[in-house]
Amino acid sequence: MQKNVINYLKMLHWVGLSMLLCAVGLYFFTELTQQVTGMMIVASLAGLGMVMMSPFPIALFLQWAQAQNQGQ
Repeated sequence: MQKNVINYLKMLHWVGLSMLLCAVGLYFFTELTQQVTGMMIVASLAGLGMVMMSPFPIALFLQWAQAQNQGQ
């Protein structure tokens, strides 16, 4: 069960990273951000991407800490 959650969080991490990279690409390489709708799209992609990326490193740390505790 725990590996399943880690795999799910890993998938969300990569989806979030791709959303963040899309937002950065739209920001730097298009004129979309000159309009209010473009600003909202870029901000939403970046914000949701960072929120989706954030739980995975925490889950890896908790998994590592649990393995250290069982090893003693």
